[in-house]
Amino acid sequence: MEKIYLRIAEHPFVVEGGKELELVRQVPGFAPFIVGEHPEEHPFEVRFGSSFDFEDAACRLIHEFDFKEDDIHCRFLSKGDTYFFSLTYSHASGQEVCVLKHEKGERLILATGTEHTTILRFALWFSVVLFFAPIKATMIHSSVIVHDNQAVLFLGESGTGKSTHTRLWLKYIPDAHLLNDDSPIVAIEEGRAHVYGAPWSGKTHCYHRLKFPLKAAVRLSQGPKNVMRPLSVLEAFSALQPSCPPSLAYDAYFSDCIIAMLSDMLQQTPVYHLSCLPDEGAAQLSRKTVFGLEN
Repeated sequence: MEKIYLRIAEHPFVVEGGKELELVRQVPGFAPFIVGEHPEEHPFEVRFGSSFDFEDAACRLIHEFDFKEDDIHCRFLSKGDTYFFSLTYSHASGQEVCVLKHEKGERLILATGTEHTTILRFALWFSVVLFFAPIKATMIHSSVIVHDNQAVLFLGESGTGKSTHTRLWLKYIPDAHLLNDDSPIVAIEEGRAHVYGAPWSGKTHCYHRLKFPLKAAVRLSQGPKNVMRPLSVLEAFSALQPSCPPSLAYDAYFSDCIIAMLSDMLQQTPVYHLSCLPDEGAAQLSRKTVFGLEN
């Protein structure tokens, strides 16, 4: 079976399949992460076109949600140490368009075939989420600015102005650039948190195979004026955890993995809350607070 080799957050991945590989090549986000073969390493593997038994009635439903980008209904299930992730178009009469199968602790995911680019992208996103959680790495829904060769995560619910705030940095802060606008990967390496670009960046085409140490995380909210304060450890955890992949919070094993990762992250990463206006002053305040630099 034909293969594509990827390197995501410096970890080797192999994607196998037929028509799915053409979709991977066509999606702009994956191009910077496609590399040559890495035969001497033990990669994570996703095999499309696989055949396996899946009876959702025999499984425990962990979490279900709608992926509104393309009217997709998702279900995360388990049966013993086996996990399934089902993606279904809401208009497809409940028929599974793609199903993933993952054994806890393994570096392999079996996947049924798909001809849908959105399904493929999201299936690979969830595959990376499952692989990375046990090794203290995860996607954190945020917009990431790099300044002074360090990364800052800007977090918040949809509509709170993450992308607006990072655009203000790009406009008003010298030498600032965007690493990712939706799903950067945060990994704990030798006790230090680092941020990686990823093949997923929301609606912003910002796909960089780069790595930077994490300087800080900032939770945003809209307010009548610009006010920024540091958060306590408990507040910081509450600010970060909702931005991690939601489905993992409903499973004890994966939830423990995320808690361990965030615990290590919070030991050496300050977290702030910024209530702000969509103006230059907000960007300058967050820059000064995080980096201690004047305008």
